[in-house]
Amino acid sequence: MSPSFLSRPQSYQDAVAREWLVGNGLGGYASSTLCGSNTRAYHGLLVAALQPPKDRWLLLAFLDEEIEGQHLACHQYPGAIYPQGYQYIREFRQDPFPRICYEVGEARVEKTVFMIRGENTTIVRYRITGGEGRFSIVPLMHSRSFHAARPLPLLQQEEMAGGALIRSLEKTDAPLMLLSDGPDFRADERVYHNFEYEAERSRGLAWKEDLFSPGCFQMELSGEAEFAIAASAWRSSMPDWRREMAREKARLEALKGPLPELSAATDSFLVRRGAGLSIIAGYHWFDDWGRDAMISLSGLLLCTGRTEEAAAVLWSFASAMQGGVLPNDLGAESYNTVDASLWFVRAVAAYFEQSGDLQLLEELWPALLAVFSRYSRSGEGFGADQDGLIFSDAALTWMDARVDGRPVTGRAGKCCEINALWYLALKDMQKLQKALGLSGGPNGAAFSRLARKVKASYGRFWNSETGCLYDVIDHEDASIRPNQIIAAGIDGLLPDVMRQSVLETVTRELLTPYGLRTLSPRDPRYIGRYEGGPYSRDAAYHQGTVWPWLMGPYIDAMLSIKGRSKAVRSQARELLRPLLSLAAGTGTLPEVFDGSSPHRPGGCISQAWSVAEVLRAWKKVS
Repeated sequence: MSPSFLSRPQSYQDAVAREWLVGNGLGGYASSTLCGSNTRAYHGLLVAALQPPKDRWLLLAFLDEEIEGQHLACHQYPGAIYPQGYQYIREFRQDPFPRICYEVGEARVEKTVFMIRGENTTIVRYRITGGEGRFSIVPLMHSRSFHAARPLPLLQQEEMAGGALIRSLEKTDAPLMLLSDGPDFRADERVYHNFEYEAERSRGLAWKEDLFSPGCFQMELSGEAEFAIAASAWRSSMPDWRREMAREKARLEALKGPLPELSAATDSFLVRRGAGLSIIAGYHWFDDWGRDAMISLSGLLLCTGRTEEAAAVLWSFASAMQGGVLPNDLGAESYNTVDASLWFVRAVAAYFEQSGDLQLLEELWPALLAVFSRYSRSGEGFGADQDGLIFSDAALTWMDARVDGRPVTGRAGKCCEINALWYLALKDMQKLQKALGLSGGPNGAAFSRLARKVKASYGRFWNSETGCLYDVIDHEDASIRPNQIIAAGIDGLLPDVMRQSVLETVTRELLTPYGLRTLSPRDPRYIGRYEGGPYSRDAAYHQGTVWPWLMGPYIDAMLSIKGRSKAVRSQARELLRPLLSLAAGTGTLPEVFDGSSPHRPGGCISQAWSVAEVLRAWKKVS
């Protein structure tokens, strides 16, 4: 069933503190705050994915309404919030679509936003009761990449039946068509100046721009009215929005999952890429990343029963593999990662464990063998050393942030989680080979022989002084980081006494209500706030910042070490409660939190592996 939550913002700051997002399955989306005031350059009612899921283009920023002489919109201008329509908001609901309810005198206006699945088309439905007099809707638009505020391009308008077509002369393949089945459109071209995006200002990015209005939709109200405005990069005529709305609502309500409050969020990450499917790493700004997609696949798709979609995602990434290396960023076609392929093996194994799909396993087996071949030898950037362990150059793990081109957390050497994943991949390959009936094939006992070698060498990661694992060896790095929790959750890799000690250390040093810190607060390099401009944020990204996705591996380790008794599972559920409480009020989970209390959320407002690992962990302990 789909999520449903209610909010009654008490002030402008309260109303902009939370954000909503709906996707279209292409990478496009509509997103804003609870009062419709855009605080980010990424916000807008239509952000179209022109080459799904990439080339995302902001087209429609706002629809500003006026009823009985009162403005329902609100914007931040230099020194002022104007108009102040948030004062008329009586409630915000998401059930499953974002819906803002206003009351102005006797009039009640409901504004609902949804997107047509598989289209760059946003529908804004209005239902008005008790309204008298003129109702006006002013579209405010741009035509730019969604990544940054910028000056308006030269725009050209053409009349259309029921609305208007506006096209940038700089990018003619990104038209905006505005259509209505209610109010009449009247052309009246204007430029509105100095909109401010407060979230971008705080992030040290471009935060001011002008917006263009092609005209106004107007109608005379008398009693009740229901109609819609369509904003589309593809449609030139008004869709049957009632049918589309009912279809999309039924589709969302049919989604299955262990946590209904996160079901719509799981759906937003699944996007079309060419003839296949992929997983967006996070909204608003991320592309589809190999590492993130493979970690997220189990929680987003397998836990929600979408095995066909999971198969399509695995095939998309396997097809993009080069020499046994999965792409780091599928859109950018970059391959600078040491762990994405190892997570791919785990995702294939998890898929097979649930589906028993031998046909897909046979089709993916060459890709799995390519991973084994690449990782079992020394190569450029990374590869196996004589002890069987994987070494890697700087910034090839998930802790890959750079400042001025230099890695913040380089981790060059043999990383604890990379080698734990390598061991797990070898064990998974053994099982998958057996399932395919290939145990006596050319690889024979190669997987098991190398797994034994990796296990024998892995003991070198133990640091008796700290009672946990070195984060990196060759050269030794004793930083207390969460990467070791992945190793602690793998049966048979470490003695139980070491695993227990790792769990205790991670719990004491790194566990917060919202995930694991990336560095112990006792470390002099610890940064407790993820804030400021790009330099400051990148410097803090893996130096103390909390990541919710790590709750999945933490609970894996907890169950593996302590057992699956009712008491342990109850304890694990309680650890997830703060994240679930947050999800109940937003419908999703963010990318990161501050390392220090009060652990403010930051980064992307909706992150695939945050949602996925909480779902997977919850299902495991339910």
